[in-house]
Amino acid sequence: MTEASALPRHEGFDLDDRPVPFTIRASQRVHGGLALGAGLVAVGFAASASGTATGVLRWFVAAAFAVLAVVCARALTVGDMLVADDVGIRLRIGNEWVGTRWQEIEEVTVLKRRHPLDDGRIAVHLLDPGPTLAALPATTRKTTDANRRLTGSSLAVPFGLTARPSNGEVVQALHMLADARCPVREQL
Repeated sequence: MTEASALPRHEGFDLDDRPVPFTIRASQRVHGGLALGAGLVAVGFAASASGTATGVLRWFVAAAFAVLAVVCARALTVGDMLVADDVGIRLRIGNEWVGTRWQEIEEVTVLKRRHPLDDGRIAVHLLDPGPTLAALPATTRKTTDANRRLTGSSLAVPFGLTARPSNGEVVQALHMLADARCPVREQL
């Protein structure tokens, strides 16, 4: 037994018992590969384009791949999509951040990934979503409305192939952060 191991835990090490924040970020590898590939395909179509009817079609295809390359490259610079800590959860929808405290959340549901090409989802169900959503700009509200129709919650973030969680045990990490202030459930 060493001298350090004989000491009580709080005297031997300076460990912080607070939970580590949980984040979801865009996957750098996936978006970087897509941006590079789409850019190369756009250049290839543009190089083979001409003024003929099929050449004009190639210009349209080149423009579409160029837009895809820009969208994927933008995803590399965005940063976090979701941040959960001991205060609450913040989600980025478009360019806006929507944050709420754990006490204002009815429940958080996590749909786990079923296979490698499937995305999971974290949905935040608020006790009263009206004031939070009403404060958002109109373009962001359109996104939250589409989110609600697709996922059942206005505030939802995917994770999996295109977005990576900071901790593989998503339900457990969120449960530790919520600390019994709201339920965190796995959706089956």
